[in-house]
Amino acid sequence: MQETWAVNGVYPRMDWMPDSKSLVFWAGGGIKRVDIASLAVSDIPFHVTGTRASIAPPRFQVDVAPDQVQARMVRFATVSPNGQSVVYESFGRLWIRDVNGGAPRQLTSDADNAFELFPSWSRDGKNLVFVRWSDATLGEIRVVGAGGGKSRVVTKQPGHYYQPRFTPKGDAIVVQRAAGGYLTSPNWSAEPGLYRVPAAGGELQKLTDKGRNPHFIDSSDRIYYTEDADSAKENEPAHELVSVDTNGTDRRVHARSNYASKMEVSPSGEYIAFRENFHVYVVPMPPGGTLDLSPKTKSVRVVRASEIGGDYLNWTDGDTLTWSLGPTLYRGEISALFPKPVSGGAEPAPVYGQRIVDLSNSRAADKPTGVVALTGARIITMNGDQVIDNGVIVIRNNRIAAVGAANSVQIPAEAQRLDLGGKTVMPGLIDIHAHGPQGVEDLIPQQNWSALAHLGLGVTTIHDPSNNATEIFAAAEYQRAGLVPAPRIFSTGDVVYGARSEGLADIGNIDDARHHIQRLKAQGAISVKNYNQPRREQRQMVVTAARENGLMVVAEGGSLYPMDMTIIADGNTGLEHNNPPQHFYDDVLQFWPKTGVGYTPTLIVTFGGLGAEFLFYQESDVWAHPLLSKYVPPHIVQPRSVRRQMAPTTDYQPVLDSATNAKKLMELGVSVHIGAHGQREGLGSHWEMWGFVMGGMSPMQALQTATILPAQYMGLDKDLGSIEAGKLADLLVLDGNPIEDIRVTDDIAYVIQNGRIYEGGTLAEKLTGKHQLAPLFWHTK
Repeated sequence: MQETWAVNGVYPRMDWMPDSKSLVFWAGGGIKRVDIASLAVSDIPFHVTGTRASIAPPRFQVDVAPDQVQARMVRFATVSPNGQSVVYESFGRLWIRDVNGGAPRQLTSDADNAFELFPSWSRDGKNLVFVRWSDATLGEIRVVGAGGGKSRVVTKQPGHYYQPRFTPKGDAIVVQRAAGGYLTSPNWSAEPGLYRVPAAGGELQKLTDKGRNPHFIDSSDRIYYTEDADSAKENEPAHELVSVDTNGTDRRVHARSNYASKMEVSPSGEYIAFRENFHVYVVPMPPGGTLDLSPKTKSVRVVRASEIGGDYLNWTDGDTLTWSLGPTLYRGEISALFPKPVSGGAEPAPVYGQRIVDLSNSRAADKPTGVVALTGARIITMNGDQVIDNGVIVIRNNRIAAVGAANSVQIPAEAQRLDLGGKTVMPGLIDIHAHGPQGVEDLIPQQNWSALAHLGLGVTTIHDPSNNATEIFAAAEYQRAGLVPAPRIFSTGDVVYGARSEGLADIGNIDDARHHIQRLKAQGAISVKNYNQPRREQRQMVVTAARENGLMVVAEGGSLYPMDMTIIADGNTGLEHNNPPQHFYDDVLQFWPKTGVGYTPTLIVTFGGLGAEFLFYQESDVWAHPLLSKYVPPHIVQPRSVRRQMAPTTDYQPVLDSATNAKKLMELGVSVHIGAHGQREGLGSHWEMWGFVMGGMSPMQALQTATILPAQYMGLDKDLGSIEAGKLADLLVLDGNPIEDIRVTDDIAYVIQNGRIYEGGTLAEKLTGKHQLAPLFWHTK
């Protein structure tokens, strides 16, 4: 336990007896006495009878695959200078609508083979500038009239462009140009910084080496922007609000902050809006000097504009600020946010921004049409221990119509057939703790190699208990609409974090907790991550607020046994990461199963020693894996797996101990699940199953941790987790038999997701459609 943290102390737990002739100590689940003279060790018998209280964990059913996809993570909402129209993004396209009502319409008539991002109005309200992105051609800056239609290209060079803004006169555009190379191509990544380009089109002029969110005040061409420190240091500001002249010189610092991730000056230059810890704040802008910006700033009055939270700050004029949360647009008037003092000098009651309009829209969910029969396979149904030899599965559209032995299932005459003789069909894998990148600064790629690796390795559903809400919920909607190939995506979004940071979710009372949970629910969460709030009552408030709002709660264990046990007692839906003791004794084994709290030990990152990830690097050439190497860039997978650390197998005992503890709990009724932590994309989900078998589980038990148990745990089991008529056709077709050898789970012949059949190794669609992957960026010269 101490190899991870030393917060529990590093000294042995022992004490002298009063006569100084013997020591007592704890070991092996009992209390021992050692006689100093003879060194004889004896047991001190004891028995404890008591009761413990626990709270039932929240667990709700999730509508996994509705026929219509509702856009809840609406992004980049920006209101016109006259306050009448709003432009925003959903499903990868820009939409425009009247703020006061009316139906939305697509802003551009451009082809739908790219995503449209980062819209911004000209000062006169006649034009909009935005970024159009495709993985193959990268980004380009475009301009379109406010009436919509065909846009025109402004930039001559492709690039990684973000947040373009018109100058006040509208004759030029200032934009952030960044570097790629992680989720997106590294091409055109040289010389990042802020650039100016003529609005009519032309050459880029570099202004600064760094900076983001350029904007302007009054009629001045002076450029205001946020500059981030290269690396955050204690007691030094991580972000500065800076301005430069039209040539990128005469640099001035107007404000600085440790945790304000977004700062923007009003067009009048009188106020600064900023976002910190998920809330929107406004302060008057001093006429000079550098303002230390935070919600606790004393030198100027600080007003919190958002009641629940907000993002995508947008000044429409000097007195009106808008922002959005999920699909809802809010507006705050300076006159309302800064009311006159009440009589007696008392502080006036807070006034929050008002809801203006719901920007959500919907589109049909992607699903194939037709009937396919899978014949001749061994079927591991996950309906108990049922295995059907020479079985048939009939899929109609995206759901299983029938399953059974070949002599018991009538195959429709119109069905296409796929012979799977000698192969095994099991439910698609559900990785319930699957981190992974979904975007780059709100840009979601058309083909995310991390998502492809998961899907290509049979992970048809993920639950990510920590990710940027604005990226993962948008990516989830893209996936359901058929815009990107990826597993089904569910998430907590941003964690409800207890440490002082940009991600702090400060909880002083139950209303604070409710606001954070309501914020996440509005954005698309089915669960929340209860992450290291320092006090137990704060963690309890998170659970209470989540239950009130119909969300589940997964809690960060943090390798702290006492905290883990309070998490189990206090009604969290599940504990994430291994509870760190080497062995669980009767106190844990009697208590935990009665609580209904689930367990995702994440063997990949086992607390208390080396994680399973290092074990599998050590025993195989991971970088050469025939599936993983097709989807993950060499510069990502090779540094960690080629020059791997080596350790004696005995150093991996904590992995085996954790797996053994999980087996004990599972056999006592605790729901146990795989959770690969996003570490070795997709392949880690298999390592989790293999690790459970190394700890004593049977192959069937290990398969349950990757299918039916996580489905039941996260309320997905009406649609996923087992092969039954009526459930979604998310299936994994293997060349071997994992009941006999668990290590064949990555010998994949086909991945079937939502009824679409993809060939193993290529993800080329077969029978149900013609989708094929485009070359990934490192596959092309």
